[in-house]
Amino acid sequence: MGVVTEGAQDAGTPRGFFTLGWKIVAFTATAQFFSVGIGYYTFGVYLKPLTEALGVTRFEVSLTVSMQMVLMAVFSPFAVKLLSEHSMRVMMLIGVASISLGLVISASATSIWHLYLGFSVAVGIGVGLTSNLACNLIISNWFARRRGTALGISQAGITFSGVVLVPLATWLVTSFGWQVSFLFFAVITPILLGPLIWRFAIRAPEDVGLNPDGDPEPQPVPASSEDTIVWTFARAARSRDVWLISLIAGPCYMAIAAIVIALPSHGTDLGLSPMHASWTVLVTTLFGAIAKPLAGTAADHLPKRGVVAAAIALQVAATLLLLVADSLLLLCAAGALFGLGYGGIAPLWSLLLADRFGVVAFPKVMGASMPMTMPFNLVGLPLTTFVFGFTGSYLPAFASLLLGYAVSAVCLWMLRLPARPVT
Repeated sequence: MGVVTEGAQDAGTPRGFFTLGWKIVAFTATAQFFSVGIGYYTFGVYLKPLTEALGVTRFEVSLTVSMQMVLMAVFSPFAVKLLSEHSMRVMMLIGVASISLGLVISASATSIWHLYLGFSVAVGIGVGLTSNLACNLIISNWFARRRGTALGISQAGITFSGVVLVPLATWLVTSFGWQVSFLFFAVITPILLGPLIWRFAIRAPEDVGLNPDGDPEPQPVPASSEDTIVWTFARAARSRDVWLISLIAGPCYMAIAAIVIALPSHGTDLGLSPMHASWTVLVTTLFGAIAKPLAGTAADHLPKRGVVAAAIALQVAATLLLLVADSLLLLCAAGALFGLGYGGIAPLWSLLLADRFGVVAFPKVMGASMPMTMPFNLVGLPLTTFVFGFTGSYLPAFASLLLGYAVSAVCLWMLRLPARPVT
Protein backbone atom coordinates (compact mmCIF):
# COMPACT_ATOMS: atom_id res chain seq x y z
CA MET A 1 0.00 0.00 0.00
CA GLY A 2 2.93 2.29 -0.56
CA VAL A 3 0.96 4.57 -2.87
CA VAL A 4 -0.85 6.08 0.11
CA THR A 5 1.55 7.84 2.43
CA GLU A 6 -0.75 10.53 3.79
CA GLY A 7 -1.02 10.11 7.54
CA ALA A 8 1.94 7.75 7.75
CA GLN A 9 4.12 10.43 9.31
CA ASP A 10 1.63 10.53 12.18
CA ALA A 11 1.27 6.76 12.28
CA GLY A 12 -0.20 5.47 15.51
CA THR A 13 -1.52 8.87 16.57
CA PRO A 14 -5.12 10.09 16.73
CA ARG A 15 -4.20 12.92 14.37
CA GLY A 16 -2.82 10.47 11.82
CA PHE A 17 -5.99 8.44 11.99
CA PHE A 18 -8.21 11.52 11.64
CA THR A 19 -6.37 12.80 8.58
CA LEU A 20 -6.66 9.47 6.78
CA GLY A 21 -9.30 7.33 8.50
CA TRP A 22 -12.22 9.71 8.02
CA LYS A 23 -11.10 10.50 4.47
CA ILE A 24 -11.42 6.78 3.79
CA VAL A 25 -14.98 6.93 5.16
CA ALA A 26 -15.67 9.76 2.69
CA PHE A 27 -14.10 7.68 -0.08
CA THR A 28 -16.32 4.68 0.63
CA ALA A 29 -19.36 6.97 0.66
CA THR A 30 -18.33 8.33 -2.75
CA ALA A 31 -17.69 4.85 -4.18
CA GLN A 32 -21.16 3.68 -3.13
CA PHE A 33 -22.70 6.96 -4.31
CA PHE A 34 -21.66 6.18 -7.87
CA SER A 35 -21.78 2.37 -7.97
CA VAL A 36 -25.15 1.81 -6.29
CA GLY A 37 -26.62 5.12 -7.44
CA ILE A 38 -25.92 4.43 -11.10
CA GLY A 39 -26.35 0.67 -10.91
CA TYR A 40 -29.59 0.67 -8.93
CA TYR A 41 -31.30 3.91 -7.87
CA THR A 42 -31.48 5.56 -11.27
CA PHE A 43 -33.01 2.52 -12.96
CA GLY A 44 -36.56 3.63 -12.15
CA VAL A 45 -36.02 6.65 -14.41
CA TYR A 46 -35.39 4.33 -17.37
CA LEU A 47 -38.35 2.02 -16.73
CA LYS A 48 -40.90 3.72 -18.99
CA PRO A 49 -38.48 4.89 -21.75
CA LEU A 50 -36.96 1.40 -22.06
CA THR A 51 -40.43 -0.18 -22.14
CA GLU A 52 -41.37 2.03 -25.08
CA ALA A 53 -38.02 1.83 -26.90
CA LEU A 54 -37.62 -1.95 -26.70
CA GLY A 55 -41.29 -2.78 -27.22
CA VAL A 56 -41.61 -4.85 -24.05
CA THR A 57 -43.62 -4.69 -20.81
CA ARG A 58 -42.63 -2.96 -17.60
CA PHE A 59 -42.39 -6.37 -15.99
CA GLU A 60 -39.78 -7.52 -18.53
CA VAL A 61 -37.73 -4.37 -18.02
CA SER A 62 -38.01 -4.66 -14.24
CA LEU A 63 -36.48 -8.15 -14.47
CA THR A 64 -33.22 -6.37 -15.27
CA VAL A 65 -32.86 -5.35 -11.63
CA SER A 66 -33.98 -8.74 -10.34
CA MET A 67 -31.48 -10.58 -12.54
CA GLN A 68 -28.78 -8.21 -11.30
CA MET A 69 -29.72 -9.07 -7.71
CA VAL A 70 -29.52 -12.80 -8.45
CA LEU A 71 -26.12 -12.41 -10.05
CA MET A 72 -24.80 -10.33 -7.15
CA ALA A 73 -26.07 -12.88 -4.62
CA VAL A 74 -24.42 -15.77 -6.51
CA PHE A 75 -21.28 -13.68 -7.08
CA SER A 76 -20.97 -12.43 -3.48
CA PRO A 77 -19.02 -15.44 -2.08
CA PHE A 78 -16.53 -15.13 -4.95
CA ALA A 79 -16.39 -11.35 -4.45
CA VAL A 80 -15.61 -11.90 -0.76
CA LYS A 81 -12.73 -14.22 -1.70
CA LEU A 82 -11.40 -11.77 -4.29
CA LEU A 83 -11.62 -8.76 -1.98
CA SER A 84 -10.14 -10.65 0.98
CA GLU A 85 -7.24 -12.36 -0.78
CA HIS A 86 -6.27 -9.92 -3.53
CA SER A 87 -5.53 -6.23 -3.82
CA MET A 88 -8.58 -4.21 -2.74
CA ARG A 89 -7.47 -1.45 -5.06
CA VAL A 90 -7.21 -3.69 -8.14
CA MET A 91 -10.53 -5.45 -7.46
CA MET A 92 -12.40 -2.16 -7.08
CA LEU A 93 -10.84 -0.77 -10.27
CA ILE A 94 -11.97 -3.89 -12.13
CA GLY A 95 -15.43 -3.26 -10.71
CA VAL A 96 -15.50 0.30 -12.02
CA ALA A 97 -14.42 -0.88 -15.48
CA SER A 98 -17.22 -3.47 -15.44
CA ILE A 99 -19.83 -0.83 -14.55
CA SER A 100 -18.66 1.40 -17.39
CA LEU A 101 -18.65 -1.45 -19.91
CA GLY A 102 -22.14 -2.50 -18.83
CA LEU A 103 -23.51 1.00 -19.29
CA VAL A 104 -22.05 1.20 -22.80
CA ILE A 105 -23.71 -2.12 -23.68
CA SER A 106 -27.00 -0.88 -22.19
CA ALA A 107 -26.84 2.33 -24.21
CA SER A 108 -26.55 0.25 -27.39
CA ALA A 109 -29.45 -2.05 -26.52
CA THR A 110 -31.93 -2.84 -29.31
CA SER A 111 -33.32 -5.93 -27.59
CA ILE A 112 -34.17 -6.76 -23.99
CA TRP A 113 -31.37 -9.34 -23.75
CA HIS A 114 -28.83 -6.60 -24.52
CA LEU A 115 -30.11 -4.78 -21.43
CA TYR A 116 -29.87 -7.95 -19.36
CA LEU A 117 -26.29 -8.51 -20.50
CA GLY A 118 -25.17 -4.94 -19.92
CA PHE A 119 -27.08 -3.81 -16.85
CA SER A 120 -27.80 -7.09 -15.10
CA VAL A 121 -24.49 -8.86 -15.69
CA ALA A 122 -21.70 -6.34 -16.31
CA VAL A 123 -23.02 -3.54 -14.11
CA GLY A 124 -24.01 -6.11 -11.46
CA ILE A 125 -20.49 -7.53 -11.24
CA GLY A 126 -19.10 -4.00 -11.02
CA VAL A 127 -21.45 -3.01 -8.22
CA GLY A 128 -20.58 -6.23 -6.38
CA LEU A 129 -16.88 -5.30 -6.36
CA THR A 130 -17.23 -1.61 -5.52
CA SER A 131 -20.14 -1.22 -3.10
CA ASN A 132 -21.30 -2.88 0.13
CA LEU A 133 -18.89 -5.78 0.40
CA ALA A 134 -15.72 -3.81 -0.26
CA CYS A 135 -16.72 -0.66 1.59
CA ASN A 136 -18.18 -2.40 4.65
CA LEU A 137 -15.06 -4.57 4.90
CA ILE A 138 -12.85 -1.47 4.86
CA ILE A 139 -14.96 0.39 7.43
CA SER A 140 -15.25 -2.60 9.78
CA ASN A 141 -11.46 -2.92 9.77
CA TRP A 142 -10.84 0.78 10.39
CA PHE A 143 -13.41 1.33 13.15
CA ALA A 144 -14.55 -0.57 16.27
CA ARG A 145 -16.04 1.79 18.88
CA ARG A 146 -17.30 4.22 16.23
CA ARG A 147 -18.20 1.57 13.69
CA GLY A 148 -21.89 2.49 13.61
CA THR A 149 -21.18 6.16 12.93
CA ALA A 150 -18.62 5.32 10.23
CA LEU A 151 -20.92 2.80 8.52
CA GLY A 152 -23.79 5.28 8.62
CA ILE A 153 -21.74 8.03 7.00
CA SER A 154 -20.29 5.62 4.45
CA GLN A 155 -23.65 4.23 3.39
CA ALA A 156 -25.24 7.67 3.30
CA GLY A 157 -23.41 7.98 0.00
CA ILE A 158 -25.75 5.36 -1.45
CA THR A 159 -28.83 7.33 -0.51
CA PHE A 160 -27.46 10.74 -1.47
CA SER A 161 -27.10 9.29 -4.96
CA GLY A 162 -30.89 9.33 -5.17
CA VAL A 163 -30.91 13.01 -4.26
CA VAL A 164 -28.41 13.90 -6.99
CA LEU A 165 -28.29 11.16 -9.61
CA VAL A 166 -32.02 10.46 -10.01
CA PRO A 167 -32.89 14.08 -10.94
CA LEU A 168 -29.76 14.23 -13.10
CA ALA A 169 -30.71 11.01 -14.91
CA THR A 170 -34.27 12.31 -15.32
CA TRP A 171 -32.99 15.51 -16.91
CA LEU A 172 -30.62 13.61 -19.20
CA VAL A 173 -33.36 11.20 -20.32
CA THR A 174 -35.98 13.89 -20.94
CA SER A 175 -33.50 16.23 -22.67
CA PHE A 176 -31.25 13.87 -24.62
CA GLY A 177 -32.64 10.34 -24.35
CA TRP A 178 -31.86 7.26 -22.28
CA GLN A 179 -28.89 6.25 -24.46
CA VAL A 180 -27.07 9.52 -23.75
CA SER A 181 -27.80 9.15 -20.03
CA PHE A 182 -26.23 5.68 -19.93
CA LEU A 183 -23.18 6.89 -21.88
CA PHE A 184 -22.75 9.94 -19.65
CA PHE A 185 -22.52 7.80 -16.54
CA ALA A 186 -20.28 5.30 -18.34
CA VAL A 187 -17.74 8.06 -18.90
CA ILE A 188 -17.81 9.95 -15.59
CA THR A 189 -17.73 6.89 -13.32
CA PRO A 190 -14.14 5.76 -14.09
CA ILE A 191 -12.92 9.35 -14.41
CA LEU A 192 -14.10 10.25 -10.89
CA LEU A 193 -13.75 6.94 -9.05
CA GLY A 194 -10.51 5.64 -10.56
CA PRO A 195 -8.13 8.11 -8.86
CA LEU A 196 -9.99 7.89 -5.55
CA ILE A 197 -9.76 4.10 -5.49
CA TRP A 198 -6.06 4.20 -6.30
CA ARG A 199 -5.41 6.58 -3.40
CA PHE A 200 -7.81 5.50 -0.66
CA ALA A 201 -8.75 1.82 -1.14
CA ILE A 202 -6.81 0.66 1.94
CA ARG A 203 -8.03 -2.58 3.46
CA ALA A 204 -6.99 -1.93 7.10
CA PRO A 205 -5.30 0.83 9.17
CA GLU A 206 -2.43 -1.51 10.01
CA ASP A 207 -1.42 -1.35 6.33
CA VAL A 208 -0.31 2.26 6.88
CA GLY A 209 0.93 2.02 10.47
CA LEU A 210 -2.31 3.00 12.22
CA ASN A 211 -4.77 1.26 14.54
CA PRO A 212 -8.58 1.05 14.50
CA ASP A 213 -10.32 4.16 15.89
CA GLY A 214 -6.97 5.97 15.95
CA ASP A 215 -5.85 4.26 19.17
CA PRO A 216 -2.13 4.79 19.85
CA GLU A 217 -1.73 1.07 20.62
CA PRO A 218 -3.63 -2.01 19.40
CA GLN A 219 -6.51 -2.75 21.77
CA PRO A 220 -6.80 -6.20 23.36
CA VAL A 221 -9.59 -8.33 21.93
CA PRO A 222 -12.00 -9.67 24.59
CA ALA A 223 -12.22 -13.46 24.76
CA SER A 224 -15.20 -14.81 22.88
CA SER A 225 -16.64 -18.15 21.89
CA GLU A 226 -16.35 -16.93 18.30
CA ASP A 227 -12.56 -16.83 18.59
CA THR A 228 -12.20 -20.59 18.18
CA ILE A 229 -14.42 -20.72 15.10
CA VAL A 230 -12.84 -20.78 11.66
CA TRP A 231 -15.53 -19.11 9.61
CA THR A 232 -16.23 -20.36 6.11
CA PHE A 233 -19.07 -19.45 3.81
CA ALA A 234 -20.75 -22.82 4.48
CA ARG A 235 -20.50 -22.40 8.27
CA ALA A 236 -21.87 -18.87 8.07
CA ALA A 237 -24.76 -20.05 5.89
CA ARG A 238 -25.74 -22.53 8.63
CA SER A 239 -25.68 -19.97 11.43
CA ARG A 240 -29.07 -19.27 13.03
CA ASP A 241 -28.19 -15.66 13.75
CA VAL A 242 -26.96 -15.00 10.21
CA TRP A 243 -30.36 -16.17 9.01
CA LEU A 244 -32.23 -14.04 11.54
CA ILE A 245 -30.27 -10.89 10.69
CA SER A 246 -30.85 -11.59 6.99
CA LEU A 247 -34.58 -12.00 7.58
CA ILE A 248 -34.65 -8.72 9.48
CA ALA A 249 -33.03 -6.86 6.59
CA GLY A 250 -34.55 -8.78 3.67
CA PRO A 251 -38.19 -7.58 3.82
CA CYS A 252 -36.99 -4.01 4.36
CA TYR A 253 -34.82 -4.26 1.24
CA MET A 254 -37.77 -5.71 -0.68
CA ALA A 255 -39.70 -2.57 0.23
CA ILE A 256 -36.87 -0.40 -1.10
CA ALA A 257 -36.98 -2.17 -4.47
CA ALA A 258 -40.78 -2.08 -4.56
CA ILE A 259 -41.27 1.54 -3.51
CA VAL A 260 -38.25 3.66 -4.39
CA ILE A 261 -37.77 2.37 -7.94
CA ALA A 262 -41.53 2.36 -8.64
CA LEU A 263 -42.15 5.84 -7.24
CA PRO A 264 -41.40 7.75 -10.49
CA SER A 265 -43.85 5.61 -12.45
CA HIS A 266 -46.42 5.69 -9.62
CA GLY A 267 -46.17 9.48 -9.51
CA THR A 268 -46.71 9.93 -13.24
CA ASP A 269 -49.63 7.47 -13.10
CA LEU A 270 -51.20 9.80 -10.53
CA GLY A 271 -50.82 12.72 -12.95
CA LEU A 272 -47.50 14.22 -11.89
CA SER A 273 -44.96 15.35 -14.46
CA PRO A 274 -41.80 13.19 -14.78
CA MET A 275 -39.72 15.85 -13.02
CA HIS A 276 -42.23 16.27 -10.18
CA ALA A 277 -42.44 12.50 -9.83
CA SER A 278 -38.65 12.35 -9.50
CA TRP A 279 -38.93 14.78 -6.56
CA THR A 280 -40.58 12.01 -4.53
CA VAL A 281 -37.45 9.90 -4.97
CA LEU A 282 -35.29 12.92 -4.15
CA VAL A 283 -37.14 13.48 -0.86
CA THR A 284 -37.10 9.77 -0.03
CA THR A 285 -33.39 9.40 -0.63
CA LEU A 286 -32.53 12.73 1.05
CA PHE A 287 -34.16 11.60 4.29
CA GLY A 288 -32.61 8.16 3.83
CA ALA A 289 -29.19 9.77 3.58
CA ILE A 290 -29.84 11.78 6.73
CA ALA A 291 -31.05 8.66 8.56
CA LYS A 292 -27.97 6.53 7.88
CA PRO A 293 -25.43 8.43 10.01
CA LEU A 294 -28.13 9.13 12.61
CA ALA A 295 -29.01 5.44 12.89
CA GLY A 296 -25.35 4.45 12.98
CA THR A 297 -24.55 6.96 15.72
CA ALA A 298 -27.66 5.96 17.68
CA ALA A 299 -26.59 2.31 17.49
CA ASP A 300 -23.21 3.26 18.97
CA HIS A 301 -24.93 4.67 22.08
CA LEU A 302 -28.37 3.01 22.36
CA PRO A 303 -29.59 -0.61 22.36
CA LYS A 304 -29.32 -1.79 18.78
CA ARG A 305 -32.54 -3.78 18.97
CA GLY A 306 -34.49 -0.61 19.73
CA VAL A 307 -32.84 1.34 16.90
CA VAL A 308 -33.67 -1.40 14.37
CA ALA A 309 -37.25 -1.59 15.67
CA ALA A 310 -37.66 2.16 15.17
CA ALA A 311 -36.42 1.88 11.57
CA ILE A 312 -38.93 -0.88 10.81
CA ALA A 313 -41.77 1.10 12.43
CA LEU A 314 -41.00 4.13 10.26
CA GLN A 315 -41.22 1.98 7.12
CA VAL A 316 -44.59 0.65 8.26
CA ALA A 317 -45.93 4.18 8.85
CA ALA A 318 -44.62 5.32 5.45
CA THR A 319 -46.23 2.41 3.60
CA LEU A 320 -49.60 3.09 5.26
CA LEU A 321 -49.41 6.75 4.25
CA LEU A 322 -48.39 5.82 0.71
CA LEU A 323 -51.59 3.78 0.35
CA VAL A 324 -53.73 6.94 0.72
CA ALA A 325 -51.36 9.54 -0.79
CA ASP A 326 -52.85 11.19 -3.88
CA SER A 327 -50.82 14.40 -4.17
CA LEU A 328 -47.20 15.44 -4.49
CA LEU A 329 -47.20 16.69 -0.89
CA LEU A 330 -48.48 13.42 0.58
CA LEU A 331 -46.20 11.34 -1.65
CA CYS A 332 -43.21 13.38 -0.44
CA ALA A 333 -44.35 13.02 3.19
CA ALA A 334 -44.58 9.24 2.76
CA GLY A 335 -41.19 9.31 1.05
CA ALA A 336 -39.64 11.23 3.95
CA LEU A 337 -40.92 8.70 6.50
CA PHE A 338 -39.84 5.79 4.34
CA GLY A 339 -36.41 7.32 3.85
CA LEU A 340 -35.92 7.70 7.60
CA GLY A 341 -36.82 4.02 8.02
CA TYR A 342 -34.94 2.35 5.18
CA GLY A 343 -31.97 4.67 5.57
CA GLY A 344 -31.25 3.10 8.93
CA ILE A 345 -31.55 -0.51 7.80
CA ALA A 346 -28.42 -0.68 5.60
CA PRO A 347 -25.84 0.38 8.24
CA LEU A 348 -27.73 -1.52 10.95
CA TRP A 349 -27.64 -4.74 8.91
CA SER A 350 -23.86 -4.48 8.53
CA LEU A 351 -23.46 -3.38 12.13
CA LEU A 352 -25.47 -6.31 13.51
CA LEU A 353 -23.31 -8.75 11.54
CA ALA A 354 -20.02 -7.10 12.50
CA ASP A 355 -20.94 -6.79 16.19
CA ARG A 356 -22.39 -10.27 16.44
CA PHE A 357 -19.56 -12.12 14.68
CA GLY A 358 -16.53 -9.77 14.72
CA VAL A 359 -14.46 -8.20 11.94
CA VAL A 360 -12.48 -11.38 11.21
CA ALA A 361 -15.66 -13.29 10.40
CA PHE A 362 -17.42 -10.28 8.88
CA PRO A 363 -16.52 -10.89 5.19
CA LYS A 364 -17.73 -14.50 5.38
CA VAL A 365 -20.97 -13.76 7.23
CA MET A 366 -21.73 -10.79 5.00
CA GLY A 367 -21.05 -12.95 1.96
CA ALA A 368 -23.45 -15.57 3.34
CA SER A 369 -26.09 -13.02 4.30
CA MET A 370 -26.31 -11.42 0.87
CA PRO A 371 -27.71 -14.54 -0.89
CA MET A 372 -30.20 -14.87 1.97
CA THR A 373 -31.54 -11.37 1.38
CA MET A 374 -31.48 -11.91 -2.40
CA PRO A 375 -35.00 -13.41 -2.73
CA PHE A 376 -36.46 -10.27 -1.19
CA ASN A 377 -34.51 -7.99 -3.51
CA LEU A 378 -35.42 -10.31 -6.35
CA VAL A 379 -39.20 -10.13 -5.97
CA GLY A 380 -39.60 -6.50 -4.90
CA LEU A 381 -39.81 -4.66 -8.21
CA PRO A 382 -41.12 -7.54 -10.40
CA LEU A 383 -43.92 -8.20 -7.89
CA THR A 384 -44.84 -4.53 -7.98
CA THR A 385 -44.90 -4.33 -11.77
CA PHE A 386 -46.64 -7.72 -12.04
CA VAL A 387 -49.44 -6.53 -9.75
CA PHE A 388 -49.59 -3.28 -11.72
CA GLY A 389 -50.08 -5.25 -14.92
CA PHE A 390 -53.15 -6.98 -13.47
CA THR A 391 -54.68 -4.16 -11.44
CA GLY A 392 -53.42 -0.97 -13.09
CA SER A 393 -52.17 0.19 -9.68
CA TYR A 394 -49.10 -0.21 -7.51
CA LEU A 395 -51.09 0.06 -4.27
CA PRO A 396 -51.91 -3.66 -3.72
CA ALA A 397 -48.21 -4.49 -4.02
CA PHE A 398 -47.33 -1.70 -1.58
CA ALA A 399 -49.89 -3.10 0.90
CA SER A 400 -48.36 -6.58 0.72
CA LEU A 401 -45.11 -5.17 2.11
CA LEU A 402 -46.73 -4.95 5.55
CA LEU A 403 -46.47 -8.76 5.85
CA GLY A 404 -42.73 -8.53 5.29
CA TYR A 405 -42.33 -5.96 8.05
CA ALA A 406 -44.04 -8.39 10.42
CA VAL A 407 -41.42 -11.04 9.54
CA SER A 408 -38.64 -8.53 10.27
CA ALA A 409 -40.13 -7.66 13.65
CA VAL A 410 -40.46 -11.31 14.74
CA CYS A 411 -36.88 -12.13 13.70
CA LEU A 412 -35.57 -9.06 15.53
CA TRP A 413 -37.31 -10.28 18.69
CA MET A 414 -35.74 -13.74 18.29
CA LEU A 415 -32.17 -12.50 17.63
CA ARG A 416 -29.59 -13.02 20.40
CA LEU A 417 -27.29 -10.02 20.66
CA PRO A 418 -24.04 -10.10 22.68
CA ALA A 419 -23.76 -7.88 25.76
CA ARG A 420 -20.76 -6.25 24.09
CA PRO A 421 -19.75 -6.44 20.42
CA VAL A 422 -17.47 -9.22 19.19
CA THR A 423 -14.39 -7.43 17.87
